[in-house]
Amino acid sequence: TVKSLKSLSGKTGDLHHNVYGLTHAEPAFSYEIKSKWWISPTGKTCMVPDVSVKIGFSSMRVYLARELQDSCRRNIVREHELEHVSAWKSHFRIGAKLLEEPLRLAFSQPRYYASKARAQADLQPWVEGVLKPLHQQIMKSVASAQRAIDSPISYNHVKNRLRNCPPSANGTL
Repeated sequence: TVKSLKSLSGKTGDLHHNVYGLTHAEPAFSYEIKSKWWISPTGKTCMVPDVSVKIGFSSMRVYLARELQDSCRRNIVREHELEHVSAWKSHFRIGAKLLEEPLRLAFSQPRYYASKARAQADLQPWVEGVLKPLHQQIMKSVASAQRAIDSPISYNHVKNRLRNCPPSANGTL
């Protein structure tokens, strides 16, 4: 219902805004670290991480309000929500490609340590120090795209399209 979607969206305080559709994405960002070692005859350890990153979604749901009884209105709201889905997917696809070069540069040069224990202790912080800002950048970019889709101009366009639908038989949306 519009009421439950409004609650899910967090816009319960906005009395002049109804939520007829909602896209809920649960992004998944994971990585696997392997490392390559070399220990010199003097005991110095040389290490290079081998990092595999996966970005995607653990779930993606599009909700449409039950009050959207006719296909004209339901399709308009669905199209708007599918813009959100498309933005999520395209930003993650592009983000994955854009990660390749910074990761290659960050992990192409070995680091040298006094011992293997020190190298092991540095591995996780090294990788996370590189990945965290890149992940934040992707999320910031997708958030900006989502806000653009939900801009006042975009909402006005959707409202105008909804007004052009033929009146429904039961007088509701």
